[in-house]
Parts: sequence; C-alpha cells; structure tokens
Amino acid sequence: MFCPSCGKDNSLEQKYCATCGTNLEAVAHALTGREEDFFTKMDTGIDYFVARYAEHVFRTAPQGVGEHKVAKSWKLLGQAVVTTFVDILLFSLMWNILPLRFLILCISTPFRLLAERGSHDQERQMLPADKYTPPELAPANAQLWLADNAPSVTENTTKHLETTPYSETRRVTTGKLSTYL
Repeated sequence: MFCPSCGKDNSLEQKYCATCGTNLEAVAHALTGREEDFFTKMDTGIDYFVARYAEHVFRTAPQGVGEHKVAKSWKLLGQAVVTTFVDILLFSLMWNILPLRFLILCISTPFRLLAERGSHDQERQMLPADKYTPPELAPANAQLWLADNAPSVTENTTKHLETTPYSETRRVTTGKLSTYL
C-alpha cells in the first residue's frame, strides 16, 4: 500500500508508514469503505492466529493475512490442517523415541562412565624416565638448510667497529658530511 502522505510503498501488514508514520490502517479503512464489526475483527484475529501456527511448516503463511479475502482464509485453514498432521506425526515419533533414548542412557551410562574414568587413569599414569623413548623424527631435508653459517648483521658490524680507529669510523658513518666540515 502506498502512503498517501509521502508516497512510500509499505507492505500490507504494516499499520503505520515506515517513513512518515501515517496510520495506514485508517487509510485502508477509508478506501475500502467497509466498517469492521465484531465478526470481521474476530475473523481477522483468528486468521492471524492460524497463520502464526502454520508458520513453522509454511514460511509464507502470515503474508497477506490482512487482505481480508475468503480464499486466503481457506488457504490458511488448509495450511493449519497440514501443520497439525505434521505436528501429530512428530509428536508420535518423539513419544516413542524419547523413552527409548532414556532407557538406553540409563543402561549405558555406568559403562560409559567407567570407560571414561579408565581412559583418564591411563592418561594420568606416567612412564618412568628409563622406559620413556622419544618419538622418532623424520630425517631433515638437507636442501632446506644453508651450507655455511653466515654471520649476523650485528656480529659483522661489531667486528668492523673493533678493527677501525675512531676517526675513520666517524668519517665512514657521517659519509660526505665529514668532507664538508
């Protein structure tokens, strides 16, 4: 529905314009010329309720509920009936599976707890140092290693500073500035 004040296209489910806040329900009521009595309001309320119920099976059930069309009401009723059958099927399935799962847990829990406790006890036991053998590692790939040890930048700089006298070091470090001074 287009808002008569600002012209924004709003969905039929909205009661107020999202842009300017105009009461779209009053505008729709004025345009249709229908007066909503008790039975119309009751019918619309039931349609909303049924649509919300059918929504968990039919995602589009609540769309268009505010149109007040008989075909939409019948469609919602059909979706609600199908949803009821799905719910009954799921209820009967869960009614049988949940007690079975409860019995299985009652029987298997002591054995599973003992098995878990045994695995934790094995993890806690430590071997004596003389019986421990470290895991064997794969041999290193010789192509990944450098053939010669290269000195680090710090070692090279330190050796260079130790061999040169102070004045020569100053000239080297200051570069062309020393020739101008």
